[in-house]
Amino acid sequence: MASEVLHEAQPKSSVGRRAFLMGSAAALGVVAATGFGCKPDEHLDPEPAPAPEPTPAPAPEEKEFVGSCRGNCFGGCKIKVKVREGKVVSTTMGEFPNKQYNRICQRGLSHLQRIYDPDRLKTPLRRAGQRGENKWEEITWEEAINEIGTKWQNLIDTLGGASIAMWPSAGGNFGAASTVAPQRLLAAIGMTTINACYDSNLFAGGGFSKGTGVNEIIDLPNAKMVIVWGGNPSEAQPQHYHFIIEAQRAGAKIVTIDPNFTHMASHSDQWIPIRPATDTAMVMAMMNIAIENGWTDDAFIKKGTTGPLLVKKSDGLFLRMSDLGQEVEGNPFAVRDAAGNFGAMGTIDDPVIDGTFTANGIQVTTCFQLLKERIAEWTPKRASELCDVSEEVIRRLTEEYTHNTPATIITGLGPDHYYNGHQFYFTVTGLAGITGNLGKPGATCGMDWPVGGFAITTAPTMTRILGGSGPTIPGPKLYDAMVAGQLEGKPVNIKSLYIYSGNPIANQVDRQRLIKAFEMIDFIVVADMRLTDTTLYADLVLPVCHWFEQNEINAVITPYMTYNQKAIEAPYETKTDVQIINLIANKLGFTEDFQLEDKEFLAAMLKGPAATAGNYTWERLEKEECIRIYPQEPYILGENGVFPTPSTREQLYRETPVPYLNYGQKIDVELERLPYWVPPMEAWPETVGGFEKNPLAEKYPIIYTTERNKTRCHTQWGHVPWLLELYPEPTAKISPTDANARGIKEGDYVRIFNDRGEVVVKAVISAGTRPGMVILPKGWEADQFKKGHYSDLTATYFNPTVPNNCYYDALCQIEKY
Repeated sequence: MASEVLHEAQPKSSVGRRAFLMGSAAALGVVAATGFGCKPDEHLDPEPAPAPEPTPAPAPEEKEFVGSCRGNCFGGCKIKVKVREGKVVSTTMGEFPNKQYNRICQRGLSHLQRIYDPDRLKTPLRRAGQRGENKWEEITWEEAINEIGTKWQNLIDTLGGASIAMWPSAGGNFGAASTVAPQRLLAAIGMTTINACYDSNLFAGGGFSKGTGVNEIIDLPNAKMVIVWGGNPSEAQPQHYHFIIEAQRAGAKIVTIDPNFTHMASHSDQWIPIRPATDTAMVMAMMNIAIENGWTDDAFIKKGTTGPLLVKKSDGLFLRMSDLGQEVEGNPFAVRDAAGNFGAMGTIDDPVIDGTFTANGIQVTTCFQLLKERIAEWTPKRASELCDVSEEVIRRLTEEYTHNTPATIITGLGPDHYYNGHQFYFTVTGLAGITGNLGKPGATCGMDWPVGGFAITTAPTMTRILGGSGPTIPGPKLYDAMVAGQLEGKPVNIKSLYIYSGNPIANQVDRQRLIKAFEMIDFIVVADMRLTDTTLYADLVLPVCHWFEQNEINAVITPYMTYNQKAIEAPYETKTDVQIINLIANKLGFTEDFQLEDKEFLAAMLKGPAATAGNYTWERLEKEECIRIYPQEPYILGENGVFPTPSTREQLYRETPVPYLNYGQKIDVELERLPYWVPPMEAWPETVGGFEKNPLAEKYPIIYTTERNKTRCHTQWGHVPWLLELYPEPTAKISPTDANARGIKEGDYVRIFNDRGEVVVKAVISAGTRPGMVILPKGWEADQFKKGHYSDLTATYFNPTVPNNCYYDALCQIEKY
């Protein structure tokens, strides 16, 4: 076991140095008294005095540096990095100006095992066998950069910059400089971008222009009710979980809505088990109940949402004052009062929110009226049948949510992982809007993703060469694009791929299909700290520094911009992402724009208008260690009456829906303007609610899902010995019903499979798992499974409106292995 390696057993009997010296002196006295060892007439010297205690050596000097944990777990924790004799010896909790953010988890405590990982990459590697064989030869940096530069220059000269693709991801070194530097080279060359499409439904689907902006997490204890919908923050975001418990202790009712009985559900006041992928239907039923019973907040609908805005029947666009022959400054959208007067939004105190009218010969309907008409079919009875939640529970939940205000809904990533997931986030934000649970302390809706300030670090001095970027391809579409040689009529001819800050072979859907796509690419380069599932399919692997071996800025997770101070020198031949990009760029002839690194690079990033306006200077950051980006504390989204949308209102209706990631695809604009529900693409194993089951369910009746745990963040920390003691191997949670039907017992190894692939893991029989579902752990790699890989089970399809990794939209079967 790992513990036997880390903690060597001591002998049963041991003698310390002091005891040994005292024992030696006593033995010498015995020898003197008996004359042993002396001549009869020889003078005996007196007993020598005990040897003096040696002066202990001075303790090595210990230095402390400020670090920032950047694993993209939504934490962004500040860490104290302790160093002795040039080595990191421990990591402990750091301190933010607001101590409510002080925390550290077991991942943060185990950084030194990643720094001193015996399998850590030490020098550039060149593939010595077939891809996937894990055979390598060590080469120098000069050889690696020469090979990259020569091959890329040839591609640029013959096929153009778009023949080289860059794949950034959501893990690895998630810092400001290491994110911006590669993107600058991408733009300079005009490279193709492979978009990872992680969690896109969440970020695209909110009632705001993009993302699901929320109140700052420290505001949560102000809520009188908290609904955790499709998430398990007690495991996935432990650094924020305590705020939920603090709200509960202050009197808030905590409700968890999830198909499975999770750790979060066990600590909630109520658990509502819902049929997978039906969340949007239940939200629309709650909207109908609130409207039917007069539980809406009409004042907020009028002042904080697009509810009173008028939509033209002719084209679906908002009526503007210019349509009425009036040009106005500021907000141009028109509304109507009960007397029939039209005016610009904000100039009419009490606009109507219901009805259809004629304005200057143009037929218009209010947004709120259109919303009511769209959701009318989702009665509580129909939603109850579809969602497998009783009408009584749906009605009672709606009553409590509309009366126990302010109330907060925390949206997890469960609904994100289905084809129809983006509509959930749009619709549930609409529910918060029509009930007035937005824009005030304790009232918000969205992922508990704290506000951040990455835009502050994109200064003109760092982005002046941008603008030459090539096409963008969604990660799940890469194989199709490579096979067809085009995507939506645009040519695709990728010959080289550069991957950084991620491990897509382990984390993208349909792993086997992605491997086939990689096989069609001539030259693949991966920058990482250790060999991963992705590096196995690379031609060159470049060793990257650990976070504490470089200066960086974390400006994307917490309400603070945090300085990550270089604590130790980079070991072996590792380099930072910025250094690697500079070397490649210089080899290609881009010298002027790729010279800065380390602190000079970071200082240049903080010279843009946003940073200057907020006094977010490098000198200040270096001195203060972290700077709060938002002066308001706690930050309340929309408290000033302005939301981040084109109309400055929470969107109940989307005037001009566009794809979250546009690669030339067409979408159904009329459908996307308002909430709707359709079944998932594959994960629909039953005929229910008038929707026929997927034919694949005859062969594969089980819905595949995963769960996060506290020892992982994607595949990072996946090989840390301390954490493997807590969670030594991947498992699969199976309901007793499904296990009994297959003769599976606790601890058996099971094969989980479908037409795309298989994985073999140990079974855990869990009464908290919904029958017809299986739950696998997230964050493992191929060498840790008994056989296969869980990412082989997933599928690549997604709703064209939001290209996304729809991890759960897959069916499978289970059998004893």
